[in-house]
Amino acid sequence: MMDGKALTRLPTRGRRGWTISYSPFTLATFVAVFGLAFIIPLGSKGALLFLMGGMAMAALRPGETLAALRREWLLVLLALWCVMSFAWSDYPSITLRHGIQLVLTVGIAIAIAYRLAPLAFVKVMFVASSLAGLASLASGRSRADGMGYLGIYASKNALANASALLIIVALALLLDRRLPARWRLPALGSLLLGMMLLVMGKSSGALVSTLGVVLVFGAIVLLQRLAPHVRLVVMAMTVVLAAALGIILSFFAAELSQMFLDLTGKDVTLTGRTDLWAVAFQEIAAQPVLGVGFQAFWVQGNPLAEQLWAMFGIGGRSGFHFHNTLISNTVEIGLVGATLQAVIFFAALVSSLTWAIRSPSAASVFFALFMVRQFLLMWIEVVYFFQFELSSVITIAAVCYGHAFRNAQRTLSRGQVATAPKGRPGLPAVT
Repeated sequence: MMDGKALTRLPTRGRRGWTISYSPFTLATFVAVFGLAFIIPLGSKGALLFLMGGMAMAALRPGETLAALRREWLLVLLALWCVMSFAWSDYPSITLRHGIQLVLTVGIAIAIAYRLAPLAFVKVMFVASSLAGLASLASGRSRADGMGYLGIYASKNALANASALLIIVALALLLDRRLPARWRLPALGSLLLGMMLLVMGKSSGALVSTLGVVLVFGAIVLLQRLAPHVRLVVMAMTVVLAAALGIILSFFAAELSQMFLDLTGKDVTLTGRTDLWAVAFQEIAAQPVLGVGFQAFWVQGNPLAEQLWAMFGIGGRSGFHFHNTLISNTVEIGLVGATLQAVIFFAALVSSLTWAIRSPSAASVFFALFMVRQFLLMWIEVVYFFQFELSSVITIAAVCYGHAFRNAQRTLSRGQVATAPKGRPGLPAVT
């Protein structure tokens, strides 16, 4: 039984039909991913499903799990750094609890990536995201002020992020003509569902970032059709033209900024981000190397956090951040931790894009588009790394599959057998 083959058509005597078979790894992954996809309505039960599926995955082959953790030592080091920050945190019990949860999340995500082939991972994501989209549509929940649809989520931004994920995974499956109609036709329906929910959510940031992802999708499709040397020329020309366009647009920055603010309804500080960043930079200057502790700033009782919540009218005193990944994470885990995160993230971004261009498939395109969207959002949101959070699990999977792709490329460059990475224990497959 091959890992990741959840549905196969088997011949039967006297009749023809579908026989369902399953991989225990695929089933465990679906339980884990489903828990995170529905963690808002399920609450702690969603986290429990994630832990149950993930622990079952790790327990099936514990030796391979340990080998995978050794190979992804940078991710493990990052998680351990977050845990260790309890030693200098202003709220050590909170930091320790969230840090341990992050260690579990990282370990489970690595185990999933090293057990499932990328396409199986994408199919699991598609099914779970589609179910979440259907549940959101059926819920009929909107904000009390009518300024956006909510679905099963607590905010319109959460709905928009989930809808964008559904659009990305549906696009990736539609692109791969090798997939049968039983996957591509539902992907078309999920694409329309995701677009409808994204518009209903009325999140300007999600709309802009998803538009950017669609443009990158078109660029990937174009580059796939070009010869390698032509591809390099086109990419170089694109960089030059983008730089020239940026210089030209800089002369009209004030007019363009005002136009964007008028269209999105934001204020001149982009909902107070400049004020938030001023406070963040003060915190970084006070503790630049270590930070204040993992998730130890936005804590009820912290005077600065209380002041900012009051300033921005956050009555629930939760669910707020500095609206920039690098700035926010540097406040919490210092320059050491934030630099480690950035190295991991940007390496995965480059690997994913290279993988999609050189070896196009549903899996490679999905991870490339997802990482591009994360890159676009990281300047206005906080996109990595969180405990019990689906986007962080996908980002970690992109890191692992990116390592496998680079290993495969090195193997091919040395003239070895192309399928060598699948044969080596402890490495995820990239085919």
